[in-house]
Amino acid sequence: MNIDESILKKGLKNGDTEVFKYLFIRHSPGLIRYGTTITKDSEIARELVQDLFLELWEKRETIQINGSVKPYLYTSLYHKSLNWLRAKKIREIYANNPVEISNWFAYPLNPDRFDPLKLELIEQQIRQLPEQCREVFTRAVILGDKQSDIAIALGLNIKTIENHLSRARKILREKLKKIR
Repeated sequence: MNIDESILKKGLKNGDTEVFKYLFIRHSPGLIRYGTTITKDSEIARELVQDLFLELWEKRETIQINGSVKPYLYTSLYHKSLNWLRAKKIREIYANNPVEISNWFAYPLNPDRFDPLKLELIEQQIRQLPEQCREVFTRAVILGDKQSDIAIALGLNIKTIENHLSRARKILREKLKKIR
């Protein structure tokens, strides 16, 4: 059964639970499969799809879906999955080398006493960096890409890459200076 896109969008915006239920039942199995191909973990994919639908419901009044609902859902899940992979990479880097991350803070950290809540706070602050600044920071610090490679990939000057990294360090140090 296919429902007209305009009815879906209007129903969603108006808080129609039947429309929301229809979208969830119709699209969640495919979204979970798609998310699993990106994250390589079906349970994580399931959680990300649930988060996606929760966010869709919470932001239904202000959300702008310009095209069809299905591509919107898949694109949103793609971005959620990439964010999860980036956060996973941060956790792996910290687990393998906690001292490296502790160098970002104003005060020295004791890696033995570093708890998951603090790591989540770090991840949250990284996600809140301005978009291009976050992209440069993620590629350089988390993925270990060379600044020259990042400049080429993003079509930016090497000096701009350096400025974004400097800005990211400054923002993160300021936001996370109370963590010890």
